[in-house]
Amino acid sequence: MSDISVAGLGAMGTALARALIEAGRDVTVWNRTPEKMKPLVEAGAQAASSFVEALEASPRTIICVLDNKSSKQLFEDPDVVSLLDGRTIIQLTTASPKEAAESEKWFTGQGASYLDGAIMCWPGNIGTPSGQIAIAGPEPVFATCKTDLECLAGNLRYLGDNIKGAATLDLAFLSRTVGIIFGSIHGALVCESEGVPVSEFTAILPEGDRAVPLTQAIHDGSFDTITAAGASVDVAGSAVTQMQQQARDAGINSEFPDLLCDWVKRAQKAGFGSQETAAVIKAIR
Repeated sequence: MSDISVAGLGAMGTALARALIEAGRDVTVWNRTPEKMKPLVEAGAQAASSFVEALEASPRTIICVLDNKSSKQLFEDPDVVSLLDGRTIIQLTTASPKEAAESEKWFTGQGASYLDGAIMCWPGNIGTPSGQIAIAGPEPVFATCKTDLECLAGNLRYLGDNIKGAATLDLAFLSRTVGIIFGSIHGALVCESEGVPVSEFTAILPEGDRAVPLTQAIHDGSFDTITAAGASVDVAGSAVTQMQQQARDAGINSEFPDLLCDWVKRAQKAGFGSQETAAVIKAIR
């Protein structure tokens, strides 16, 4: 049996698994696309041939897939449900506070221990002092997972028993982050409209600012390359959709996420979903 399994090997899931491997953990990995497991197997992980096998391999499993709907689909299989009793599920998939509460109720109903987490950094930050992850759930469960989670982020925040805590903090942080991202996309559009090189905009940004690779991509037209500090339009779309849904669930103003969702949908409709978030500019020019 391995120490921990990681299910979902997009850019973030891969970073999580690699950080655990580098920390000396015995890791099992699984992804619907087997090719994504190969680099991690070469780094020392064990590959599971199915999600069922990944759950069986370890006492706890990290889930890091596109969204809450994708996560729920993984657990629809009766063979999966039958394995949950006594196991720990660490949900690091983006979810709303409402979805976090629903997940806790369902997993505990199957006899599983459950932690809900939010990754508040980019894949390149995982496994480094700058990595930031928030975790919510029962303190005894967190205590058993703390050592593994500390491998993933230098800034690991335990928020207590309120299972909605991590998702709520994540959405608050996302609101700030996407404001920078989409505001910078508009800033690049402003520069283009007035004949000022976007590179001049990039030059005045603070070192390490998220908008630096974003505006560089716009200047270079390199939308097909997603850096370690970046994300695709589809990933950004998942985030802003969560912001929109939370606003509706809580009955607060949703105009900001409504606008961003519109921009993302236009970019996706134009076929830019797999490209760097900066590609949104092509849909709003």
